[in-house]
Amino acid sequence: MNKVYVSGALTDVVNLSETKALYEKIGLLCQEIGLQAYVPHKQTDPINNPDISPREVFDQDKYQVSRSDLVIAYLGSLSFGVGMELAYAETNKIPIILLYETGKRISRFPRGIPSVIAEIQFHDHEDALNQLRNILTKWNPEHPQFPLSARR
Repeated sequence: MNKVYVSGALTDVVNLSETKALYEKIGLLCQEIGLQAYVPHKQTDPINNPDISPREVFDQDKYQVSRSDLVIAYLGSLSFGVGMELAYAETNKIPIILLYETGKRISRFPRGIPSVIAEIQFHDHEDALNQLRNILTKWNPEHPQFPLSARR
């Protein structure tokens, strides 16, 4: 079964419960399609698991990214951790799908990562999930770097 790492901010997020719900819905969508999703906050949430050290979080998340076949990253909230996960995925040539709200200003640096295969701009979470479903059903792990959407 192909593994997907769901990357997204967990610290200083404005609407944390809603944002975590999006990550979980992405994980459920992956499972519906037959992909195994790893959603970090379900294992190492900074609020629910304050006893897990920063080093343990780093080691766990790095390991999970390294064994993934795909990374799906929400860029709607600023996060050093997401940036590091994306850099690690790119270094290991793991394909990436980026998601963020339409009209949100996103740095060109992560948008320019060569292993990004799709970029989703969405109006609401339902729109994000519908677009993501369309991309994931077309994604071919045998040819994981094939771009699935027009990128600017």
